[in-house]
Amino acid sequence: MNTALAILAHALRMLIFETTTTLRVILPALIVVMGCSLAIALFAPDMITLMQTSPDTPVPPAPQTALGFLVFGAIGLMGYALMAILWHRHVLLNGAERPEHLHPDSRIFFGYIWRAILVGFAQMLAAIPVTVLIGVAGGVAILNNPTGPLATLLSLIGGIIFVWIAMRLSLVLPSAAIGRPMRMRESWNITKPAASALWGVALLLSGLNMCVYTLTALLLPDIGTFSMLVHTLVYILEGLVFVSVLTTLYGYLVEGRSLGQ
Repeated sequence: MNTALAILAHALRMLIFETTTTLRVILPALIVVMGCSLAIALFAPDMITLMQTSPDTPVPPAPQTALGFLVFGAIGLMGYALMAILWHRHVLLNGAERPEHLHPDSRIFFGYIWRAILVGFAQMLAAIPVTVLIGVAGGVAILNNPTGPLATLLSLIGGIIFVWIAMRLSLVLPSAAIGRPMRMRESWNITKPAASALWGVALLLSGLNMCVYTLTALLLPDIGTFSMLVHTLVYILEGLVFVSVLTTLYGYLVEGRSLGQ
């Protein structure tokens, strides 16, 4: 657990040690993501209501509303990917000293997105047996009380497994961001020595995400523009922590950097 704490502490320290630098690095992507979130909240509120309330008899949104949601959602996801790339490059390429190398070209950008899709697909395949096992373990208890302690525990366990798999496979992302691509099998093999510690990291990240999600839901139960923007900001922060963990792992496992720096 000591190594897991060191990995997470290093990732957080990089983000908060110089907050102004962090904001400067991710600002272009932050503007894109928050702008798309605001656009969806203003121009496609029916889609947000439909997704968050899950009515028994949903009313299909207007075609232009659905199209706008898809367009702004896709741009927002690309902005999210840009945020990750910028942070990877800032840390791994010493962006503060070489700012001219910080911004990626189209080859780097779309190569990163392609590998993110591959990692997501691999996680989706892994989710099938995990979901089946959790469903069998929970059985009728979860169906009768989906918000009960057993459902919460199994959800946490599922989240830990998914995050662990993601970390084992996702070194392909920081490597792609700095133009040194690797395969997912290489990522799996490189992270093997730290596999035990990554369970601890996955536990810490999953628990932190669950606490933040629960707190946000309690403080902002209503659906609206402000709530949408706050939730988006929370997702950005959660994603940035995960991205910083991947950056830390790449530096530690691939480049031999110390976790104490």
